[in-house]
Amino acid sequence: MASGSTNECAMPKVQSRGARQVSSDPPRVAGDFRRRTQAERSATTRSMLLDAAIMCLFEYGYGSTTTSKVAERAGISRGAMLHQFPSKADLMTFVVEETFARDVELYRRLLVGVEAPRERLVAYPAAVWEVLNQPSGIAVLEVLQGSRSDPKLAGKLAPILERIDATASAQLLREFPRGPSRALRQLIVGAMHGLAMMNVMGVSDEAVRDAVPLLQTLLRSGLQTGVFEAEPEDATLV
Repeated sequence: MASGSTNECAMPKVQSRGARQVSSDPPRVAGDFRRRTQAERSATTRSMLLDAAIMCLFEYGYGSTTTSKVAERAGISRGAMLHQFPSKADLMTFVVEETFARDVELYRRLLVGVEAPRERLVAYPAAVWEVLNQPSGIAVLEVLQGSRSDPKLAGKLAPILERIDATASAQLLREFPRGPSRALRQLIVGAMHGLAMMNVMGVSDEAVRDAVPLLQTLLRSGLQTGVFEAEPEDATLV
């Protein structure tokens, strides 16, 4: 991915779901003459824009992603897009919020069958790595990076990121009633975010990928030796 590319999204470098005009109408079946409601049409439009925005961010980065390019990628008029998202900041905020909602289900699938709390915690870095290296995961990282120089976007993201953090913390508390601590969770997520960014930038790809199982080994060792029992917040692991 090259964040500074000037290529238009209509000519993507990788396989794209937005390379052709896509009708927002679902396929009709015999005898189905029901007209879709405005809410249904709006939901379809927003979904198409979400997918297009994710792929533009994934392929070209935050700086080169514009609302015009996203509309073109989605096969939707700029006017229709602006009706849903009046500004780039609104669209980018939507990308972050909806991606998190999708990621919750992806985490469930990646961790299915891993029931023991200790093993689930050890499996967590690999799951985070998988999620962050999806096009949607890279897109969110791009938006977060872009918000550093975009006060309007940063302001819109702040309450959403707070809700996401609260939801993630509550989920982990349900899974691990006696841990992990917030500090350990931040360590895992922060490490995976950093590794994902290095992977995007092409920094020693093999070594970056090897760091994931290394972190899992360190987690397992910490659990076995009890080193995490002395963490802040007096959190212990089951």
